[in-house]
Amino acid sequence: MVSSMAMSDYQLKALFSSEGLVSQTLPAFRSRVGQIEFAQAIQASLMQSGDSVIEAETGIGKSLGYLIPVLLSNKRVLISTYTKLLQDQIFHEDLATARKVLASAKKVAVLKGRRNYLCPFKFGQLFKSPSKTLPADALAEVSAIKAWSTRTHTGDLSELEILSTDVMAMITASADECQKRRCPNFDQCPLYAARKQAETADVVIVNHQLLMSRYENPNDDLVELVDQMEVQLIDEADQFLRLLRETKQVAFSFSWMREIAFTLGRINADPQQHDPVLGDWATLLGREQRRFESAYDSVLGRSFSEPVVKAMVLEQIDELELLLGRLTRVLESRLNIGKILRDAHRDLAGQMDKLLAFAADVEEDAQSYWWEQDARGGAAFRSVVPPTAEAMGGELKSSAPKIFVSATLSVDGSFAFISQQIGYDADKAIKVSNAFAYSKQVMGFQSAQRMAPDHPDFIPALLEDLKMLRVLKTLMLFTSHRALAGAASYLATSYQGNLFVQGERPRQRLVQDFKNVTHGFLLGTSSFWQGVDFNGAGVECLVIDKLPFLQPDDPKLIARRRAYELAGLDFFSDYILPDCALKLRQGFGRLIRAEGDQGVFIIGDPRFWNASYSGLLQSSLPQFRWTRSASEALDFMDKR
Repeated sequence: MVSSMAMSDYQLKALFSSEGLVSQTLPAFRSRVGQIEFAQAIQASLMQSGDSVIEAETGIGKSLGYLIPVLLSNKRVLISTYTKLLQDQIFHEDLATARKVLASAKKVAVLKGRRNYLCPFKFGQLFKSPSKTLPADALAEVSAIKAWSTRTHTGDLSELEILSTDVMAMITASADECQKRRCPNFDQCPLYAARKQAETADVVIVNHQLLMSRYENPNDDLVELVDQMEVQLIDEADQFLRLLRETKQVAFSFSWMREIAFTLGRINADPQQHDPVLGDWATLLGREQRRFESAYDSVLGRSFSEPVVKAMVLEQIDELELLLGRLTRVLESRLNIGKILRDAHRDLAGQMDKLLAFAADVEEDAQSYWWEQDARGGAAFRSVVPPTAEAMGGELKSSAPKIFVSATLSVDGSFAFISQQIGYDADKAIKVSNAFAYSKQVMGFQSAQRMAPDHPDFIPALLEDLKMLRVLKTLMLFTSHRALAGAASYLATSYQGNLFVQGERPRQRLVQDFKNVTHGFLLGTSSFWQGVDFNGAGVECLVIDKLPFLQPDDPKLIARRRAYELAGLDFFSDYILPDCALKLRQGFGRLIRAEGDQGVFIIGDPRFWNASYSGLLQSSLPQFRWTRSASEALDFMDKR
């Protein structure tokens, strides 16, 4: 058993050598210079008290490269990665391997958000209703979940083969619904069991969405758990920073009305404290919350600086202020009832203060606000986080030191973009040696078609120009579902081979089926650009339809543009263009996954070649040879 203490660079190098412990444990292991360099950089970062930025390109073996130094350190480390899928892979596969290599006895835990765990209380409520209230397919699904619930050790819903969105909503609890320690099923709650394990673990694996909730909602009970960890290692850090850049601060939400309504209803239900006035207010608050929220559906995403929208918002706030003023007087006359009601009165006063401060901001156009509903049915007034390094870096520095790790953190060799966001000295960032010889493993094919990407015939023209290359096993990445649908329709009538289209089956199943064939097309949008494991897929050709620029009409982007301009920054060159360059690098990273891989790279967007900014985008990709000849590309792949 290797003791938990940092090794010297020499010892760490020996561990990852061709005769070292890793090689002895993993027969297929190959020692890599880049992986050793990366592991040494991670170990040095773990011993520091400040942040670190490390770029390590695809193929180096990042997971083992950071997990082994983490297990050797004497610090409690939170590891965050991009998706729940990668989170499970790290926890169940890579971390298990690292622990085996070191014979480590360190306590490890995996933690996900609320919607990933069965809520025993809500699930139990389903069986108190007549079965005829559920459709037949949902009833069958619930029956299968009931059988699973008797044998699961974690309550993690990812263990289920299939889970429909409708049923998921019935068996999971949002933060507003969760009764926490008041819940009669608290002792059987999988979420709080997982959190309890995490509280004492040496290594905790989370995903970026969960970690982001620590920054988006400082009052969440997750904050304390996250902040007690001594170091945060953020894998796929480019995605985490994109989430942070796009963080929507909750300026004001009506969800607390449900909490107060629940409290008043509970007091009224107590025979010793029965008070029909409080019961009436509990009902009224629930009804008014729904009314106020639905009133804003007509202005979803629109800026509150628009005069019509602003007038409507301020009118509604005035109405809500009057309602809450009446409730305040009702509670003030009953403060002798007990602590629960006094706490409700205090919370109400705090919400009134927030409401008035928010109204003043809207009145003065102090920030860019909009009304937004999230995928889980919640709704709130939101604003963007200011884009300055001080504002964003301040958010990050409110918790433990961080090690930012990714294959794509620099733009054209510079770390200025990430440094601007986190207040980090770009000169201190570390770039680990390349794992691949791209000049020998990749050939670029320059399409002859020159249509603009928004032309209705762009996709058919691009696919027609690539006809000779259809013998190659091809992954096509799109920037929109419309373009993907157009390509799927075109190939369905003009291509006789295997065609795999995003949305036709679960994502991992789709990728696995693609891996199992020798040739064909796999079509995917944004979720396929990163966070999907294409190792062993045998991709021979990667096609990106157009440059992955952000959508200019996105209301959040419009709000962010204003914030950048107020900060004296150039929105296109300081935000839009670097963001596009990083996404392009991420997409390109789908092609070469191992030293033996070889492939053809194609980008259909003519702006990559002729726009004023094309030089930056081209130099952000590795260097390799380009051709306009399909025959030459096939010769390169030895496919003629």
